[in-house]
Amino acid sequence: MNSLLTRFIHWKKQWITMLFWLILPIFGTVSIINVTTAIQEDSKVPVGIVVEDETLLAANLVESIRQTPLIRVDETTEEDALHKLEKHELDSVFIIRNGYEEQVKRGSRNRLITSYKSDLSLAYTPVSEMIISFAQKDTGRSKAAFTVKNLSEEYNPHLQWTWDEVVEKSRQIEAEENLLRTTFNFLHTDSIDQDEVTVWKTWGLYAVFSILSTLLLFDWFIKESRSGLRSRFMFTRISFKRYSLENTLFYTVLLFLFDLLAAGVFAFYLGEPVNLQLIGALLSLRLTLNTGALIVAMQFNNLQLFYSVSFALTLLIAISSGAILPVDGITNRFTWLELVNPILPFLSGKISNLWLYLFIMLISIWFVRRDKSDA
Repeated sequence: MNSLLTRFIHWKKQWITMLFWLILPIFGTVSIINVTTAIQEDSKVPVGIVVEDETLLAANLVESIRQTPLIRVDETTEEDALHKLEKHELDSVFIIRNGYEEQVKRGSRNRLITSYKSDLSLAYTPVSEMIISFAQKDTGRSKAAFTVKNLSEEYNPHLQWTWDEVVEKSRQIEAEENLLRTTFNFLHTDSIDQDEVTVWKTWGLYAVFSILSTLLLFDWFIKESRSGLRSRFMFTRISFKRYSLENTLFYTVLLFLFDLLAAGVFAFYLGEPVNLQLIGALLSLRLTLNTGALIVAMQFNNLQLFYSVSFALTLLIAISSGAILPVDGITNRFTWLELVNPILPFLSGKISNLWLYLFIMLISIWFVRRDKSDA
């Protein structure tokens, strides 16, 4: 309790700095995600879509175009779309003419969609090719439906498939089966068939910010281990090493509460899922960061040097972990890199972390060795 009261006195005197470093990981992560999303939204190609055919097939085509990540669809009228094209507010305009579904069902591939472009339509070619590929999917399904129907009539008249049934079955197969799989590998090496590695972008950014904030919050160890202050522990019933471990525990509890707050904020604002495995991984990450920060702080007597090394160490871990740049290809080829970076297990959703065990062992050795030297 005495250690806790002492820590509260320190926190009271520097509560603004404390609060800043506590909320930095949450605020920094949300800000970067929002700014990145806004930039991506603004960088999408504006395409005007005019739908004259009010059928399910035309609606599905528009939805497929809308789900393309690099296109921003502006569904409007033909007159308004052409006016915006003249003002260069749209890159191109595509009109799904009346009778689109009827032509597709007849197997017609001509003049299904009318397109317009201007002299500044930079992305017209790739966008038009993409939309054509979507339309060809519909015509391909229609051709398959007629083929299946003819085969049924010839070989099994009692089993008849309708056009809608064949088209729906083809969509189901397309959704369930991996129709195209591409594997890249280096020359003279065997390809590796494994599950795709998922990168938690939000939690990757949060982990990087947490490294920096944790290191800078642990400057208390350097401040309070100075000879002028450390000599006071000779007149108390608690040793400096025990005082340090107790304060590390206090910081761990406080920072883990903010980790849980971050999970709630990310779930509410960014739609990140929260489950028990995530909570366990967060706890493991928090213990790893705090014990690691304590060990790093033990190596310094100069605060300015400690701050400089903290920023450099954070940047190094961020780059090598894939939180900033994707490194899946490197880590898949050199699996030992996962053991070098302390936050890669967290980014992979793992609770166990070898760095945590190493840090606990080093702190235990430090604790016991200091006990023997004091005796």
